[in-house]
Amino acid sequence: MLRPPVQPMVARPTSNLPTAGPWAFEPKFDGFRAIATADRRRVRLRSRQNRSLTRYFPEIVAAIADRFAGHIVLDGELVVCRTAGLDFTALQRRLTDARHAAETPATFVAFDVLAAGNTDLRTYPYRIRRALLLQLLDDAAPPLAVVPMTTDSQAAHAWLTGHLDAGIEGVVAKCLDHGYLPQRRAWRKVKTRTSTEAVVGGVLGPLNTPVALVLERRDKAGRLRVAGRTGPLFPRDARQAIGAVPHPADDQHPWPAVLPPARFRDAAPVEYTRVEPSVVVELAVDAAADIVRGRPVWRHPATFRRVRHDLQVDDL
Repeated sequence: MLRPPVQPMVARPTSNLPTAGPWAFEPKFDGFRAIATADRRRVRLRSRQNRSLTRYFPEIVAAIADRFAGHIVLDGELVVCRTAGLDFTALQRRLTDARHAAETPATFVAFDVLAAGNTDLRTYPYRIRRALLLQLLDDAAPPLAVVPMTTDSQAAHAWLTGHLDAGIEGVVAKCLDHGYLPQRRAWRKVKTRTSTEAVVGGVLGPLNTPVALVLERRDKAGRLRVAGRTGPLFPRDARQAIGAVPHPADDQHPWPAVLPPARFRDAAPVEYTRVEPSVVVELAVDAAADIVRGRPVWRHPATFRRVRHDLQVDDL
């Protein structure tokens, strides 16, 4: 029997889907990774960081307890499904109060089975674990589901390019012959990325060679609001190209001199230099976004591509 905590297998980020070898592909949903352990109908949900999630998702706990009388360990993703797609912000609210369960029911989307009965399945190849998972959850309905899987790389590529708004944030590739390797990065993860534009509202580091950009976009009222930031600007040519354009802002800049740490999930307030909101840049961003005061904010750093000298702020 596997007892909590169970160490999860993880994926290594990569730029392209693998093609050589017996690979299977699964969509990566915008949710919380979770390990579900049931033993004599006692169910525990734990995050990838081994934090307990059990009390926040009573409907998942009840569904697993009703379905499995014996020992079972499942790996999967907790998501909240809306008509328009997955709602990560609603999922986050579930961690503040379990009473949100009625208005925002969650679903546990299983993608692996690590133990069943007295058998530890982690040494079994993925193809066998997948077949058993389908048997265990063949007629499952929300709040339980099985993640789709394909061995067709073209179908997997369609998940990457055609379902951004639905909440698919990428594709995970898994070798059909591999066992489940705790804490090993033997899976591959390709994130869905799309091109967009934003206004530079501030810079981190020197103004003439910034190391990163603070980005802004308009809200529904037309006001420029913080939308995220870039990752480090490389190579140095990119730092110099953007550094030659923005000018320091005057006292009319609407943002505070220091941004709160929660804005970028930092541990400390973010010190930066405010600049005139007159420069438009092109970016590559992934599908993950949080809703902050009714507007989306990119959860992960954007990748700077180039300055859009042909666009004005009012064009966005």
